[in-house]
Parts: sequence; C-alpha cells; structure tokens
Amino acid sequence: MVKTLKSQVRKNTLNFGIDFEIIRNTLSFGIDFKITSRKILYLRILSNIGIYIYFVIIIFKSIFPLLLFMLIVILAFAHTMFVLLSNPKNIETKDSIYSGNVTNPSTNETLNISFKSKSNDNPFSSYYTAMMTTYLWLYGDWVQRDDFNFWAVDVFTLVASLFLVIVLQNMLIAFMSGIYEEAKIKGRQTLLRHRAIIIADYEALHHIHYWKHEPDPKHIYYFGQSKTIEEWYDSRKHDRGAIYKGFEEKSTFTKYIFKERNYDKRSIWVYEDNIESEIEEIKIMKNDLNDKIENLITKLNEKKKNNDEINIGKLEILKNLELK
Repeated sequence: MVKTLKSQVRKNTLNFGIDFEIIRNTLSFGIDFKITSRKILYLRILSNIGIYIYFVIIIFKSIFPLLLFMLIVILAFAHTMFVLLSNPKNIETKDSIYSGNVTNPSTNETLNISFKSKSNDNPFSSYYTAMMTTYLWLYGDWVQRDDFNFWAVDVFTLVASLFLVIVLQNMLIAFMSGIYEEAKIKGRQTLLRHRAIIIADYEALHHIHYWKHEPDPKHIYYFGQSKTIEEWYDSRKHDRGAIYKGFEEKSTFTKYIFKERNYDKRSIWVYEDNIESEIEEIKIMKNDLNDKIENLITKLNEKKKNNDEINIGKLEILKNLELK
C-alpha cells in the first residue's frame, strides 16, 4: 500500500511537474508558524510578557515605512549588480584556486589536487541571489570584492557602504531609540485596553448561566493593619499629589477647547418645525398660566374676605348676647 502511494505521488510529480513533498513541507511550515504566533500572542495576558509584545508591535508599526524604504534601496542595488555582473564576459574575475595533498589509504599514494572556482559560484547570476547578497551587505559581507576585479564594482560597493550601512542603518537605530518612550506609554495603555476587552467579554458571557448566580454584595468591608497604613503614609509623605499624577505625566492626552459656534447656516439638516412659531406658542402658554394664577389669587382673596365677614358677624352676635 505504501509503495503504491509513493509510486502514485511520483507519477503525479512527473506528470504535472509539481513536487508535492515541497508543497506539504511549505504548508506544514506555514501552519506551524501561525500556531506558534498565536501561542505567543496568548501570553499577552501576562503583564510582564505582554507589555514587551506590544513594544515590538508598536515599534515595528512605527519603523515600517523606513524598513520599506530600505527594502526599495536594497532592490535597486540588487538590480544594478544583477545587470552588471549576471554575465561577466568582459569583466575580469578573481579566480580562486584551492590546492592540497590527498593520500589514498589503500595504496598510500599522495596526490596533489587543485580546485578552481567556476562561474556557477557567481552570487549575482540570478536576481534572487543578487537580492540576498545585497541584503547581506548590511552585515559586512562584501563577496563581490573577492570575486570581481572591476572599478565599477568598487564604486558601487563604496556607495552602498556609505548609504546602506552608515546612513540608513544608523538612522534606523536612532529612530528606534527615539520611539521607545512612546512605545512604552502606548504599550502600557494597549495592555490595559486588552485586559478591559477580556473582562468585557467575560462579563458578556457571564450572564449566560443555567442557574441563578449569587448577587453581588451590597457592602465591602476592608480591615487594614495599622503597620501597613503607617508604611504607606511614610512612603507618600513627601508626595501629596493625586495618585494618578504620574500616569497623566507619562500618558498622551489630547485637549479640546470648547467653543460655542452656530452651525445652522452650514448644516445639512432640514428642520420641519418653525422656531418662531414655537416661541409664540410658549408665550401664549405663559400668558395662560399667568391668567390662571391671577384667577386663583382672586378666588383666594374673595374666600378670605368672606371668612372675615363671617367671623365679624359671629363676634357681634356674641357681644349682643353678653349685653343681654
């Protein structure tokens, strides 16, 4: 069965020109890389590790335009060297000859063997190898100076060493050191935001339950030790500011100044109600309310007057009875 499968795979490879073993290895590598990346991202829940993960993400996002520019420069140099050295017929090469003595163990015969470098060793024979060789210039690997004896190669090597290594590489290092503080602040805030999202997801799923959960306590009691309070008081004795003062100094906030403006002239909204008619209705309601209040006051005064007259009549009757 295994032989049949192997022969079938070999047959498919020969018919279509596709190596399924390479495809399988590539897919395995891609899946394994994705799973490993997800495992690393799960470590964000740990503050000591998660904050450095966010450091890397924020710094990479900040330097991505500079990395893209460096890649374009590397591709430009690689294309130049590929055009110049891909087929060096009229360019003098430095042929390296490696020689040495070899002893045949069966006959004890000593042989002198020499090897000469071939054109297949040219690192700029294809565009892919030219690109990889140019990228290795950043690490000081100038292989073209050892293989070719041509003044143009030396000129391009000098220009690349000045522009790629001295200028761009040091610019990248300086830029990364400059955005470290900003990445530190944003990393802390992003870590807190990630925790808040996890808590919000848990709270959203917490309401899905199959039995009645215990209610939250109405009161929380804290029993503090006097020693702990004294230590905290001594540590904060010289700092009487707010506890969030340091966070405000390190964090980046945007301040907006409130200015009252009238946008009705430039508004795209069409109001159906007339403001003047509404004002007139409010005035009419106000007048009606004032009239009702005056009527109530008049009625109260009349009732009070009637009560006074009744009381006066009662007093006169009592006086007449006393005189009799």
